[in-house]
Amino acid sequence: VLYPIVDALATDSGSAVEEGSRRKLGAYLMMCSMSGLTISSAMWLTAMAANPVGVAMAAEYGVELSYASWVLAASLPCLMAFIALPRVLYTVFPPEQTDTPDAPRWARDELNHMGPLLVREKIMAGTFIGMVGLWIASAPLGLDKAAIAFLGIAVLMLSGIFTPKDIYREGRALETLIWFAILFAMSSNLNNLGFMSWVGGFISVWVEDLSWPWVYTLLIVAYVGIHYFFVSQTAQMLALFSVFLSVAMNAGVPGELMALMLLFATNFNAVIAPQGSSCNVIYVGSGYIESGEVYRYGGIVTLVNLLIFLIPGTLWILLVI
Repeated sequence: VLYPIVDALATDSGSAVEEGSRRKLGAYLMMCSMSGLTISSAMWLTAMAANPVGVAMAAEYGVELSYASWVLAASLPCLMAFIALPRVLYTVFPPEQTDTPDAPRWARDELNHMGPLLVREKIMAGTFIGMVGLWIASAPLGLDKAAIAFLGIAVLMLSGIFTPKDIYREGRALETLIWFAILFAMSSNLNNLGFMSWVGGFISVWVEDLSWPWVYTLLIVAYVGIHYFFVSQTAQMLALFSVFLSVAMNAGVPGELMALMLLFATNFNAVIAPQGSSCNVIYVGSGYIESGEVYRYGGIVTLVNLLIFLIPGTLWILLVI
């Protein structure tokens, strides 16, 4: 959804890969968009496919996370990151064009050309807002999150906005949900068989003499750095989440704090390398960003995210959980 918009903005600003002017504005916009996705994915429980799976895995250890508690915990660090990242990238990876006086006029012209919202667009927006509201209230009302999602799909299909063909075209998404379920079942069985406890005990030997704040910090930093060796956020979470959570809780780290921070890190570490997320492949493939630039400036963005989430983010989570 976002990539075509950013690509159009880059083209309209006169920044084109073919003409050798990618750094005029396009490279900066692409890097900002790619970095921003890592934060928006951490902001909402339903923003990334792995998030609900991680919540279910945390529940295996007695850590219950609701939609509302997730949003509340993520709100402050995500807001700080949203404010900081464009400024950080503007400093280390500045565009050649720093003034766009025609942008507001162009945006107004495009909005006027689009006209008012259609009825189907209003129904879509209302359905989405209603689903988010029900997800937030799901814990106190005892509602099932999956049932809410199916209710939203039913409303869209009954109103004619979604058709069976639309569902059929989302085969890749359904395929993802199926293999997520299989991997989650495998992870749960490994935990029930004691494998996760065995691995956790092995790691615990190395941190047994440390206080829980040190254990917490070292594990989060390690979790973020290890993403260099994974080509999928979900693969890393399924491989390491349970082990890191178990070790941390055994060391006295509050379970909710550790679970939330691991899940946030699963999202905000994605820009650390070109292969860190499937979204990165699209942005790097555009030609506006080179792989080496992702390693350099994506690494800086990841470091800024890590500092924001670890310092003010941790204090905020401890305050609100």
